[in-house]
Amino acid sequence: MNPSPEQPDRFLIERSKSGDLGAFEALARKFQGLVFRFLFHFLGSASDAEDLTQETFLIVYRKLSQHDSAHSFPAWLMAIARNLAISYKRKNIPFPLDPAVIASVIKDVCPAPERELLMKEAAQEVHDSLAKLPEIHREILVMRYLLDLPLNEVALLLNIPEGTAKSRLFKAWNELKELLESYRPAEIPLGL
Repeated sequence: MNPSPEQPDRFLIERSKSGDLGAFEALARKFQGLVFRFLFHFLGSASDAEDLTQETFLIVYRKLSQHDSAHSFPAWLMAIARNLAISYKRKNIPFPLDPAVIASVIKDVCPAPERELLMKEAAQEVHDSLAKLPEIHREILVMRYLLDLPLNEVALLLNIPEGTAKSRLFKAWNELKELLESYRPAEIPLGL
């Protein structure tokens, strides 16, 4: 079977549960970007995020029969990734964020080299500020704004009421804003 990306998740999940490896591969391809982005922002390392993305899907493959189809598959998947990341962070000494890796994932949206430099600098500042936040605040900001998950799914992933998620998001946003208030981009003359 060679399922297309348009096939509903439920169909791919059911086919995967019945042993269809092609369906599981399609499911993994569909969600690997989401899992990787979450883990990258959570851990700050592309190579660690790649490793844990693979490990996440190994666990999903082994435990797929335990997934209740009445519940959101992406939420279940992200809970597995989150638990792996937390476990990994507990076992490993924190490491500095690698600016070269960060720069490599920033999309170039401006053709002017000067503007590109300013964009990278600003993105680095935001990333550095995120790294300074407590894990609970960084996590909710990454899920809501970088992964663009709806607040109800964020609450589900964090296993908290939606009202608590709103409150944490508000506090995290204000804390990030405070950290970024002192940021001023470098003075670079823009070529005309």
